[in-house]
Amino acid sequence: MSGLLAMYQKFRLIREQNQLTLDLTKYTSGVDRISKQIERTQKRYTSLFAQLDSQAKMMQSQANVYFQNMAGLGSNTASLSNYTGLNGFVCNIVGGMLSKGGFKYKDADGVDQTLAGMSNSDIQKMMNEYAANGRFLPKLDENNQPIQNEYANGWTPEQVAAFTTAMRAGQMQQQQAQMWSQNASQNYANNVSVWLDYQKAQLEAEQDAALEPLNYKETMMELDKTQAETKLKRIEAQIQSYDQLISQEAQNSAPKFGLG
Repeated sequence: MSGLLAMYQKFRLIREQNQLTLDLTKYTSGVDRISKQIERTQKRYTSLFAQLDSQAKMMQSQANVYFQNMAGLGSNTASLSNYTGLNGFVCNIVGGMLSKGGFKYKDADGVDQTLAGMSNSDIQKMMNEYAANGRFLPKLDENNQPIQNEYANGWTPEQVAAFTTAMRAGQMQQQQAQMWSQNASQNYANNVSVWLDYQKAQLEAEQDAALEPLNYKETMMELDKTQAETKLKRIEAQIQSYDQLISQEAQNSAPKFGLG
């Protein structure tokens, strides 16, 4: 009778074992599925954070160009090959000053003078000569020595002094424009940084809200899986115990035919 009871208990445990094995398969599949959902969600938000950083950089880059253009410092105002400081920005200032009549300047003796307006062609020639040589070429005597206050291309000392004064004024205005552009860009960068922090904080809250139920579900399913694994091991041990009991009962009930 004990052998039959043991057999009954064994079969009951086998049915429970089969159900637990099926449940464990479902738990394992469920955990894998949720893990993939969590991974996809994390990748999505990682991409969104990267897009925010990229957007902030683009905003700052565009702002730098915008402020430089506002200050008259666009790419067409500078020449990378020009070492004399007479770039496009300064040339515009010089041209505007020298083409107007009544331009004030100081001569070589420091005396205030007024220059009549120069023609655009003469101004351009002076710019080209200065940009090419970094100075106005002097006129040379028969001994190939420079003659004081005389220039090879016929410029007067008054024109050279006026040009130098206008060029220095243009360079000063360029420095001021550069400083204004840099300050404006820095202020804008600070605003972009505040905006980026706010956007990231919102995105982090959204990410937490999306991940929280998935993480909870994964944790609960992991617990169910662990419990099923523990119970399955216990049942396997019980089945093994009943197998031993059934085997022992079979041996005890077997006919011995006068042996033993």
